[in-house]
Amino acid sequence: MNRGFTRQGLLSAMQQVIIDLLPNGYPLITSTAARIGISVRTMQRRLAESGVNYSEFVAQVRFAQACRDLKNPQIPLGKVSVRLGYRDPSSFSRAFARWAGMPPRQYRQQEAGSSECVAETRRRYHD
Repeated sequence: MNRGFTRQGLLSAMQQVIIDLLPNGYPLITSTAARIGISVRTMQRRLAESGVNYSEFVAQVRFAQACRDLKNPQIPLGKVSVRLGYRDPSSFSRAFARWAGMPPRQYRQQEAGSSECVAETRRRYHD
């Protein structure tokens, strides 16, 4: 990949690589950096410039992808958890409840037709 990324371009590339790696489990920072073609240290610096660390960024990517997947009632919760790199649905449910303030089933029922995540709205207006 091209090393001449803008900050937003790098974050977008990282997001896509993380989404691609998630079904295999938690994506290691070394794997993500290697796929993008930058050093781990450079990736850490760019994330710090954006106000997050790698673990926080992965959690944000997982949450956004979970919201998208949960809006599709055709994707079972078990498959959502696997696509996000969780070994079991209960781990995903606990993480999602932490992020959104409600379990995934409740979110799916409440937000089926919405275009954004409840927690994204909550953060935007309460942080």
